[in-house]
Formats: sequence, structure tokens, C-alpha cells
Amino acid sequence: MTEVEAREGLRPDDARARHLLRTLTAHIGTTVHVGVRNGRRGIATILTVEPKLTFGIRWENAVQQKLPIDILVGLPRPQSARKILHDLASLGVSRIIFFKPAKGDPAYATSSLWSTDEWKELLDKGVEQACSTLIPEVIHTPSLAEALSLSSNAGIRVALDPYEADGPLGSQPARAGATHAAIAIGPERGWDTTERAALKGAGWTLRHLGDRVLRVEAACLIGGGMLLAQLGAWRPHRPIV
Repeated sequence: MTEVEAREGLRPDDARARHLLRTLTAHIGTTVHVGVRNGRRGIATILTVEPKLTFGIRWENAVQQKLPIDILVGLPRPQSARKILHDLASLGVSRIIFFKPAKGDPAYATSSLWSTDEWKELLDKGVEQACSTLIPEVIHTPSLAEALSLSSNAGIRVALDPYEADGPLGSQPARAGATHAAIAIGPERGWDTTERAALKGAGWTLRHLGDRVLRVEAACLIGGGMLLAQLGAWRPHRPIV
């Protein structure tokens, strides 16, 4: 919700109000989790249902923080992109950077996923799943080289490649004092020679996740989680209030 909605409430015909009252059968006195987009979370008690659904809210003291990792991924087919958007929003990454890969299908970029607000809705659903408010930044670039430049300062920079990797993910040392990581995942058809050269030329290390080839969405989630563990970025669960 917005700050204004938190203060003034939701109209009865608002989809969120309908969900609370009809689907969850909430009533005066019911408590629910709420949050302001990219802001604080809170525990809300329903005060009125007419003429508006209004709340008394106990807010957390500080806003959550996004996890310090960028996920660079060759623009995949829309079915895979939907899973990536939802799951990485749930994970809490800082940025999802989609680039047009050499072996990609140009038609993927013109999907209704991107020409409508569907991609934004998937981010919202992923964040709601995680009981969070932090929406990852989503960036589209025309090439891998431009995507790499956006994460050039990351203390850990690796790309997944099951064919030419130098070792398993997690075996590379992090730069001393590293506080941010970036991982690049190729498209469904894999990297081409120019992209591998660009990765190596920009100082990225090639790593693998074993001798199996994973789907792009699985590699994003598993690879991202492993890098966050290596970075020491996981934080303990914190009650909202």
C-alpha cells in the first residue's frame, strides 16, 4: 500500500479490500501484515470496514535491506522470465539485469510479459510471498557487455558455464572486504565464444554447479543463494514488530 492508503484506508471495491473481507473473511479486530512499497512493514488491525477499510498499524523500526547481489541473465523465454521475476523478488536481490544474448530469440523481448504491467505484478507477488516490501530493480540492456559494466564494482563476479568453468561455484576467493556480488547466467542455448571472451576480459570467473545443466530459473536461484552465503550476506529472521 501507499503512505496515503495506510493513513486513510482502502475503498471497499479495492482488490486488496475484497480479498481481505471476502476471501479471508477478515473483520474488525483482525490483524494482518501490511507494508509500504520499498518502505516499512507493519502489523495492522482492522478498525472499520465501512465506508472504508481502515487500520491501526504498528510499524517496524527500520526498513529491511535488499540483499547485495545482482543477477545478470540472458533474456529467456517468457515462461522462464516469469519464474525468475517472482522467485528473485522473493529472495530479495538488489537488481535483475536482463541482457540480449547472442543466442537468444529476439521475440522474447516483445512478449506481453514486458509490453504490459505483468512483469511488475510478478515482482509484487514475489515480494508478498516473502512478507517483504522491497522491489528489485529490473534493468534491460542490449548486450552482455553493457550488463557487465553495471556490476563492474562487485567484489565477487562469476558467470555460470558448465562447459568451460575453472571450478565449482564457491571455490573462488572473494575480494577482501567484498560487500556485493554479481552472477551472470547465460541463455537457454548457452554462451557463445564472444560472450565468454567478454566475461573473461572483464575479469569475471567461470564456475559450474556440477555436471548437470540446470534450467535458467533454477540456476538464478541456486547460484544467487550460494553467492550470498559466500558473501556472508544472510541475515537472521527478524520479527516485523
